Formats: sequence, C-alpha cells, structure tokens
Amino acid sequence: MTVGAALVGATGMWGSRIAEAAARTSSLKVVTCYARDAEQTRAFAAAHALEAATSLEEAIDADGVEVALLVTPNDVHAEQALVCADHGTHVFVEKPIASTVADAERMRARFAETGLVLAVGHGMRRLGAARKVKELLEAGALGTVVLAEASWSLPSRLTPGAWRWYRERAPGGPLLQLGIHHADTLAYWLGPVARSFGTFARISTEAEIDDVGVVGLEFASGPVGAITGSYVSPPTYFLRLYGDEAALDYEIDMAVWPRAHEADSATTLTLRSSDWTDHVGFERRDPLAEELDELARAVRAEGVYETGPDEGIAALRVILDALPGR
Repeated sequence: MTVGAALVGATGMWGSRIAEAAARTSSLKVVTCYARDAEQTRAFAAAHALEAATSLEEAIDADGVEVALLVTPNDVHAEQALVCADHGTHVFVEKPIASTVADAERMRARFAETGLVLAVGHGMRRLGAARKVKELLEAGALGTVVLAEASWSLPSRLTPGAWRWYRERAPGGPLLQLGIHHADTLAYWLGPVARSFGTFARISTEAEIDDVGVVGLEFASGPVGAITGSYVSPPTYFLRLYGDEAALDYEIDMAVWPRAHEADSATTLTLRSSDWTDHVGFERRDPLAEELDELARAVRAEGVYETGPDEGIAALRVILDALPGR
C-alpha cells in the first residue's frame, strides 16, 4: 500500500527534488504541501498536482497522510517535528536533523516514546559510488586507512531574505549545510568520529555567515581527516581515502547538481597505488527515491530506516563541536 506524505517547506529547490523523487517511487505519494508563503504554496501545489494546505497542522492531518517530509530551515526542524509527533505523524527531516544537539535529542526522545519513525535525509551515503567504497573498505582494498579528505563547495548567492544569510540561523555556513553530508558518509565508511575541531572564516560573502571552513577529524578507529567547504567557490565534490596499500579518489562532476539521481553517472572512482591504477565500476543508484522507498517500508514496520536520529545527531556533533567557542 502506498504511504501518503505531506511535503512541508515545499516551495524551495530541494522541495521540488523531493517531490520529483517521490514520483519515481511506487511506495510513497506526496498528496499535500505547505510552506509559510501561501502564494508560493499554491503555485507549487499546482505544478506538482498536490493539494495546498494553509498550515502545518492542516497538511499533516490531511486524508491519507502518514508521514511529513520536512524540507525547512534547520532551526524549525525540532518545532515542526514535535508538532508532527503530537499528531501521530511519522517524520522525514532533511539534514541536519536540527540546529542544536539539544533540539535533536529532544526529537529523538519524543519519537522513541511515541514509536514513530524519525528519518534523517543523509542521502549521499546511498549513492552507488559510496556503497562501492564501503565494499572496497570491507574487502581491505586500501589496507589500513590512515587519512581522509572530503570537500563540498557550492556558490550560494544569498540575500537578507534567505535564512542562511544569518550566522545565528546557519552557524558553520557551508559546513553545516554541505559538509555534514561528508561527516555522515565518512562515519559510514570509517566508523564514528571521536573528536572534531575547526577553523571558519567570512572572506568574500556579504552575508553574516562564514563562507568557508575546515573541520579536522579524529576517528575512533585511528585515522585522521578533514572536511572543507565554501559558499563562494565553483561547485566541487570529492572524497579521498589514503591507505597504507592504496589510495582512493571519489569525485562528482557537479554540473549535474542538484539532480542527485544523476550524480553516479557523473562520478569517477579511482583506486591507485604506486604501481597501478584501477578505474572502479559501480552500480548507479537514485539516492532520493531509495530513501523515500525505505521510509515507506519503515512507516509500514517492514524495516528500519538507515539514517535515523542517532546518525543525524552524530553528524551534527561533528560540525557543531568544531565551531569556535564550542
């Protein structure tokens, strides 16, 4: 049976990507949408053949709705998720899970108490190339991993009307919005991060936020690493792992972004040593459709969602613990 969903915060770019991904599944159907701008909500609803709701409560109480897809600013995730829990509605929330660890822990506790699903959208670990890297690591293809590098930069033309303009609402700038995906993927590959530390700067943007940052990592399993990101540099996405037998380069041509379902087709995965180079093949996957399919199964109690509140909080801690004064 198809699970009905309400798309909340639907009028932005990523809301459209989630709606399109849902249309590529047979297990989850978006039936209504809500955003604070009523005119934009109506336009989005018309474009995607949905009902337009006038409040969060109206959206999640609509006929057939079992799960809310929260594609909203970080600092309202907790408030909205807790309203959903009060209404008996499961939740998928885009990363980061919340803007503070305390809020995220409140969400985790409430959803554990109610038995409802709380899923966090860390979809980049679901890409076919990322799954292949996990296989290579488990097979010992790199030997012992000693160092990890990861970077994601996207130019962001912010205005004061955007919530990400403000330091208080978007601490860490690109690291909290983009680098947090790498925090999750690296933990998926190498295990939990034991300590993080960082440096951030506001160099060329007019916005209040830092537009560049570096987060240093110490993994409990032994390796060290770094995550970097910028809001003012050309689009860049790569991860590199260095082992004592081989190194691995993973790079996406970001000309395809934000079409996440095309990312694997624009990805190169290269394993190399001092004596040889191997261009590694992998299965192409649709991470957004896959996570929504898995969400539907979890709502039906037919499985467990891979990145729940524990994984969301772990990734959030990596970035927030690296901020100055933390």
